[in-house]
Amino acid sequence: MTLTICILAKDGVVIASDSRASSTLTSNDTVKKIFKLEDHIAVGIAGDGPLATHLFDLILPKLNYRTGITDIAEQLRKECKEKFNEYFDHLKPEDRPSLSILLAGYSQTNNPEIYFLRSNDNFVPRKSPTGFECIGIPYIAEYLLNRIYGKEITVSQATTMAAFCIKETGSQDYRVGGPTQIATFSNSKAYSELSRLEIDTIEKNCESLLKGYKANFYPEDTTGPSSSEDATKS
Repeated sequence: MTLTICILAKDGVVIASDSRASSTLTSNDTVKKIFKLEDHIAVGIAGDGPLATHLFDLILPKLNYRTGITDIAEQLRKECKEKFNEYFDHLKPEDRPSLSILLAGYSQTNNPEIYFLRSNDNFVPRKSPTGFECIGIPYIAEYLLNRIYGKEITVSQATTMAAFCIKETGSQDYRVGGPTQIATFSNSKAYSELSRLEIDTIEKNCESLLKGYKANFYPEDTTGPSSSEDATKS
C-alpha cells in the first residue's frame, strides 16, 4: 500500500511518500511514488503504481504546463479518464484498478495549490482546502496534520512533519514502510529530491521529537523521595 503526503509551506511545497508496495504474501520497499512533472509541478501516487507509471509516460508529454495548476488538473482528469475507459471498458467502475493522484503546483496568480484525483470517480479534480493532503493510508497522517499543521510552516519544517507522519503510520501499519522519499520546490526553486543523507537526518530529528513528546507524559522525578517513602524510612 502507500502513504503519500503533500504540504504547502509559506516558502514552497513538500511532497513525500513511503516506498512500500505490499501484497498478501510479499512486499517491496523500492517503489518510487513521487515524480517531477515540471520544475514547479509534482505528482504523488497511491494504488496501482505500474499502471500510474505507464499512464504518466503516455499522458505527461501531452500536458500544457504554462496554463497554471488548475488547468493542468483538468487536463490530467481528461487524459486519465480517457485511458481508463479505453483499458477497462469491460469492467464496472468499482471493479477497475484503484489509482489516486496528488498534483501540486502554482496557479497563474502564483499561489501554491494541491489537487487530488481518484480513479473511482473518473479523476474529478478536488482542490485541497487545508494546505495539506494525504492519499493511500491517510488516517494517522490526517489526524496529526489536522492537529499540528499551520500555514506559517516553512519548507524545512514541513519536510520533518511529512517524515514524522509517514514514520508514525509505518509504526502502526505494515503496509507503509521502506525508505522515505521527499522532494521540495517553490515558485522560484526547481523540484529537487532530498538525498538519503538529508532524509536520514530528518528522521533522526523525528525520533527526538517523539522522545520529547513522550517525556511530557513521563517527566523525571526531581522532588526526591515521596512522603510515603519518607514515612517508611522514619
